[in-house]
Amino acid sequence: NTLVIMFALGLHHDSATTERFSVWLYARVSMYNLIFPAILLVVLQQMALFSTASLSAMALCIAAAGGTSAGAFVKQVNGSQSLIAQLIIFLLVLSLLAITAFSVLGWVNSSTLSLSGLAGYLLAITLLPLLLGRWVGRFFTQWASVWQARMERLGSLLVILLVLALALRYGQEILTGPIEPLLAAAVLVMSFVLPPLFEPHVAVRKTIVLATLVRNLTLVLSLLSVLPN
Repeated sequence: NTLVIMFALGLHHDSATTERFSVWLYARVSMYNLIFPAILLVVLQQMALFSTASLSAMALCIAAAGGTSAGAFVKQVNGSQSLIAQLIIFLLVLSLLAITAFSVLGWVNSSTLSLSGLAGYLLAITLLPLLLGRWVGRFFTQWASVWQARMERLGSLLVILLVLALALRYGQEILTGPIEPLLAAAVLVMSFVLPPLFEPHVAVRKTIVLATLVRNLTLVLSLLSVLPN
């Protein structure tokens, strides 16, 4: 779904929105996605409100920004497709830096993981289809105008199928398991959603909330596969 979603975003281009994406907006997005949640994580750790396992899971989710599934639904919430494409790439790079920092702090153990290999893979499946879509949109305008919506719908369908598959696989375990992980998840969601709500521009606010809330499942699963516990 990442390839399809990023290609569809590449087919759409709005230069006016790109110009509004300033350095200060990058800084605010960094705060929403990493700095504010990381501060919250430190506070929760000091207060010992959650177990070590829950705190580690929260750290993984904070580090794994740049979920491409946000691009499949940005049009439905009247957000900016050009802005979401930039945010996904930016947040992916930010996530890789965050994982490195969290490893140094001991929050995430990625000693057996090749960060350079993971970075190359993630950037390849996000940046390359985006650039390909931009190229197609530039030189095959009529084709792009027809297929952009179709690829967008296909990406949305793939995300829905992924969510259903995860719900069937883990839904019962989540609902019948301990309540603490659900509480930790609720706290984390609130930390992602509330700060961007103060953005003044409506379309930018919706886009940033969506980009902040949707995390990078591929990155999380890659880290989980190498963690000892």
